[in-house]
Amino acid sequence: MEYQELHNEYASLLRDKTECQKNLAFLKDGYISTKTIYGNKYTYLQFRLNGKLISEYVKDAHLPEVRAELDKRAVLLNRINEIDGRLEKIESAADILDKNFRSKLITLRRCAAMEAMSFEDREKSLAFSSAMTALEGIPASDETEKNLSRWATGDLSFQESFLNTLRAYHLAEV
Repeated sequence: MEYQELHNEYASLLRDKTECQKNLAFLKDGYISTKTIYGNKYTYLQFRLNGKLISEYVKDAHLPEVRAELDKRAVLLNRINEIDGRLEKIESAADILDKNFRSKLITLRRCAAMEAMSFEDREKSLAFSSAMTALEGIPASDETEKNLSRWATGDLSFQESFLNTLRAYHLAEV
């Protein structure tokens, strides 16, 4: 493949970004605040939930652990921003080099999160997808269902399943 090094770097960055995003899901969000009430100092983790500010009391013994999670969150968010910047630079370079190559990179980006899903989450995703198509009354083709099942078991990449479906409906010439 032409531009293989750029493609490999791009794919690696997408994997790194997805891993960072997975780790973020398990970390606390918000900031630490302290309040003095009747001369006693209390520490809280404050965060927003559905637009509402929530204050969660943090015991002194747990404060270092909460701070460490918040620090790790900040590091991951910075890393995601760095990755996004590099992805944009590679996409810009690809746009100059070959529009078709850029299109392949964008497809790779669109499929990255699906590729990173665990097999358990893939099965859940398929179940949800089936329920939604049943509600909408627009069933997926047998071929699409077969491709997605192969993706769920790891026999086919999501990208290939995605592209096969686009080709079947003449929506992509990739």
